[in-house]
Formats: sequence, C-alpha cells, structure tokens
Amino acid sequence: MPAMNMNLGQYVPTGSIIHRLDPRAKLFSMLILISAVFPSKTYTGVVICFGVLMMIVSLSKISWRSVIRSAKPVLFLAVFTMIFHVAAGIFRDGDILQSVISGAFMAVRLVILMMFAVMLPLTTSPLELADGLDAIFRPLERFRFPANEVSMMIAMALRFIPLLMEETDKIMRAQLSRGARLDQGNIFQRVKAFMPVLIPLIVIIFRRADEIAVAMEARGYDGGKGRTRRKPLAWRLRDSLVVLMSVTGVGIFFALGL
Repeated sequence: MPAMNMNLGQYVPTGSIIHRLDPRAKLFSMLILISAVFPSKTYTGVVICFGVLMMIVSLSKISWRSVIRSAKPVLFLAVFTMIFHVAAGIFRDGDILQSVISGAFMAVRLVILMMFAVMLPLTTSPLELADGLDAIFRPLERFRFPANEVSMMIAMALRFIPLLMEETDKIMRAQLSRGARLDQGNIFQRVKAFMPVLIPLIVIIFRRADEIAVAMEARGYDGGKGRTRRKPLAWRLRDSLVVLMSVTGVGIFFALGL
C-alpha cells in the first residue's frame, strides 16, 4: 500500500507574495473565487478558473505536486460524483456519451474548487489563520458569538490534520507488517480489517487533545481575551488590491455568463 499523503492541510513556507498577504485577504479572495468555480457552466469558464489557479500556484512558489497531493482526498468524491452523475444521466436521457462528458465536467469543477481551497492552508500558517478568523468573527461577539474560541478550534483542526494522517500511516504500516490485509476483500471485510487501525487512532486523538488542554491551561489560556500577538495583523494596500481584483474578476466572469 502506498504511503499516505503527508501534505494534507500542511503549511508550506516559501516566503512568496501569496504567503505575505493578510490572512483575511486570502480568506475573502478564496471565498470569492470559489463562488465562481462551481456555478460555471461553460468550458471556457472552467479553463479560466484553472488558469487563475495556475497563476496562484505559480505566485505561491509551491510545487504542483504538493497541491495535487493535498487535493488527493477529494478525488474519491469527484470520481463518486462523476459515476453518480453519469448513471443518473443515462437513466434519464439514455445518452451515454453526453452523460460521461457532463459527469467529467462536474468532477473537474469539484477538483479545481478543492485546489483553490487547499491553497489557503498551504500558504497560511495555523497561527495566522486563527488570527484572521478571529478578526473576521470579532464583530459577532456583540451577539455572544465565541469568535476567538471558534477560530482557535478551526486553526487547531487544520494544524493537526497532517499529524493525525501521519499517525494513521504509522499504525497502518505496523498492521501491514503484521500481515493485516487492509486493501483486500469486500467493503465489509475492509471495514473489519480497519478496526485495529481505528481504535489506536482514537486513543491517540484523545491523548493529543489532553496534551493540548494541559499545555493551554499551563500557559493561562482563558479564551483569548486580552491576548497579545507576536505578529499583529496589518491590512496593506496589496491586500485591498487582491480583494478588489478578485471581486472585479468574478463580477466580469458572471456578467459574461461563463
């Protein structure tokens, strides 16, 4: 069995102009760009979206291999979506070729959308992401919304996804060395074979959660009120230009009906 992906949600520091953007600008721009990908109904629109993605990846100085490996988990969903769409199209219209083309078109849009999404954790450190989410959610505190706690949970989840994937890979390798057959048999046999992996993984998750809780308590964490930041967020002209370019580009995109 091949090694599992170690880049899922993992920050890749390259010092690029994308990395230096304010995390709030990256969050806003990502949401704006994603809003143009899935509603796209033309091949031209998908090509343009992919071109924008290529430009972002190039500016970020992150290899395409890392981006593709980070988006690898969504490939299963994309394949399943394509199969379901093809089957529904054949059942509805009886046109196999058109159903395959339509299903592939939807799967490609889903993969591009996921690649846009993974560029955020790849180019933004968990701490920056937490600070950005905290700043965005902060106006909701007047409605008793726990802005800092929610942003911290999201950032911690993104931080520990690659660590849990690494632990899963270690456990699976250990089971395979003992003769386990994790990739053989029908679905029920595979689920049963995976139980020796799932149980120790749950134990590791609880242990890590306990370690984090103890560390945060030892440092006097009380929800973030009054907490100072080593690198305060600073919205600059380049951040405004990036958001403005995203809004303008997507506006033209929708105006042209792409």
